[in-house]
Amino acid sequence: MKIGSMTCLLLKHLFLLSVIAKRCLVMSCSFPDALQLDLRDPPWYSHVRTDGSRDVEYYIRHNVMEIHYPKSDRSNVRWKCTTIFHDKLLLKRQDHLVHDYYRCARFLFRSRSVVQIMWSHEVRNFDLSLCDDLNMKTDPWPLIWYGTLEADYTPCPFSGGFDMKIIDSIQGENGCNLMLRPMRMEVECLGGEGVTFNFMSSNCLPAIKMFVKQRTICVTSWQDSKNHYVILRRNEDIDLWCLVMPIYRTSNTTAYLFSDLACTTDTVQLASIKNVNYFTLYLTTRVFSSLCQDEYEQCSKVTCNAYVKQECQKSCAVCDASSIPTQCEFPSDFIGSWILKDVNGSSQTDIASSSITITGVGDFICVSYPNTKPKTSFYTTISMYQNGCRPRFTCLYIRRIGPSVLQYSLSQSYVWPTQENDLGNAICGEERFHPDPSPIDDKYRPHEGAGKPIIAHMTKSESVHCNITNVYTISGTLPKGYKCSGTMYPHCEDFHKIRLDFPSCGSLIPELTDYRCLANFEGHYWERILLVQNIQNEKDVVCFVFSQYYPNEAYVLVASECDQKSFSFARSGLRQPMLTLEIHLEGDSCKSIPMSTSTVKPTESLPTESRYESSVREADHNSNIVTNITVLETDYYSPVSMVDTGPASGNAGKVSHKATYVDTRRAVDTAGAKSTSYSDENSLTADYNVAATVTSSGVFSFVVLVLATSLL
Repeated sequence: MKIGSMTCLLLKHLFLLSVIAKRCLVMSCSFPDALQLDLRDPPWYSHVRTDGSRDVEYYIRHNVMEIHYPKSDRSNVRWKCTTIFHDKLLLKRQDHLVHDYYRCARFLFRSRSVVQIMWSHEVRNFDLSLCDDLNMKTDPWPLIWYGTLEADYTPCPFSGGFDMKIIDSIQGENGCNLMLRPMRMEVECLGGEGVTFNFMSSNCLPAIKMFVKQRTICVTSWQDSKNHYVILRRNEDIDLWCLVMPIYRTSNTTAYLFSDLACTTDTVQLASIKNVNYFTLYLTTRVFSSLCQDEYEQCSKVTCNAYVKQECQKSCAVCDASSIPTQCEFPSDFIGSWILKDVNGSSQTDIASSSITITGVGDFICVSYPNTKPKTSFYTTISMYQNGCRPRFTCLYIRRIGPSVLQYSLSQSYVWPTQENDLGNAICGEERFHPDPSPIDDKYRPHEGAGKPIIAHMTKSESVHCNITNVYTISGTLPKGYKCSGTMYPHCEDFHKIRLDFPSCGSLIPELTDYRCLANFEGHYWERILLVQNIQNEKDVVCFVFSQYYPNEAYVLVASECDQKSFSFARSGLRQPMLTLEIHLEGDSCKSIPMSTSTVKPTESLPTESRYESSVREADHNSNIVTNITVLETDYYSPVSMVDTGPASGNAGKVSHKATYVDTRRAVDTAGAKSTSYSDENSLTADYNVAATVTSSGVFSFVVLVLATSLL
């Protein structure tokens, strides 16, 4: 009888352990590296209010998370991480008020500066069922790390323009909802524009800490099955808002703008939050299909005084619907598809006879204005929309710098209606060419006098003389400080080609890389830029930047950063080169390359920034902007959340909140994880199978042996 009871008990324990093994239970526990704080670091903040106050502070170190409430009499709460269960952490409360309460938490990394927590309810006993998805709810108040906030940027996840009426959750309806001229919200009409609010008058400004016309950038975004959630930041400072926008929209849409930084549309959650400040936005899409049009439908019923004429140009006969700019044409040798290579991959530019489409930026129609002085290589353009955005007027500078290479630059745009008296000449004014505010910088619009090189999309690009007529000994330094020695030299058989030879760098840099020279053009002052393409990997396009003033220095940058600012920006640290070269002249003028040894593996190329985790770069703004007049708006979503990003994998990648967001995303992508992945010592793994296998093959057998021995 005793033996039977012990057998039964043993079987029960075996069953329990097998369940634990299968469900990836890890008893060693620590909070994610991306959340960890040093002793002198400021905390993660939550419950950020419209007046700038930060009502909750999170101090996370090792396996302990303390939550402080400095604005209230509420006692601090201390949670200790006890167990990792799949991608969730089972926490045990250990403070002077309460012991032995348990709660499950899951961290959703929206960016390196924005994190949300999913919480379960609290129970008195250890209970893994707390971590079941049905028991987890997302806290609407995100955690904010201000140390990296101003460097966070993502392209906004949708595009469109809207007439806007506002209801304040505290003060009720905005009096300006009754105005004839509607307030406006426009989102990413051209790449990099972000979200712009126009309240039309200071009398219309709600309690939102914005100017009458306020441009904001998208810090990060995520979505659920119904809504986009976008954290907005004013360019000039760290004021934040959360915009909640339906994914599927009609011409009349309701959105929410939270000035107290909560992100939710759950009415139950909203009701439970004390005095949360937010605005209900009633949005109407109105298509502007002509440059001679009224801003609002009631224009035909109003008196055309000086104030009204600008708003009602058609009704007040300020413009002539039949008088539109004349369509112009680009040079015929520009027509075709062109590729821009950047740290995130490649994007395409398509040039037709009278239009140009730049992926992730917009569509531009070439037009000419009467009495406008022509400028070589400068083209005035118009962008028209079907998604409610108002027309844009943009200058495009484009020139040929190689037989297979163009270089282009975009100006800042005027938005219709504009009060410029001489719009045709104003569009291409020199002062219009400057980058966007940081951290967007020159992602879309280069610095004055600079431009982005685009390569002809063809089977084999035409090459030029490399203008390198010597063999050089080089020492290459990677972004993380690794150094490799090698040589650089032209092919004796073809001075349109150069080779980089790094014989002893292992996997850091390919041993041999042959490049075809595509363009050789001047940089700033005494600088020269050599744009090259990997012969065995045509997607690998970089440039070598030299200076007569610093003859022993050179930099290798990705193609999108190859412009007149390259050398000075790389040398000053404003741009992160892929390689920093120290070069010294040898005696020979070239080296002969036998055909049998002149090839490398097709996948080999110089390390890019993203491969070596050198600096932050956001995902390409790909296909979320629809500016063609004949195409309706479509949504593009590039998820920023680090959860549910892919199938489980056995690799684990470590992340740090002080590392770049690209590093963090890469760690997750490398792991192919369903959640943030951690190293073994930090215990959180994305691989259910590996954890179960380790437990069952090692720990499981040991526990069974000890348990059986103790029972017997």
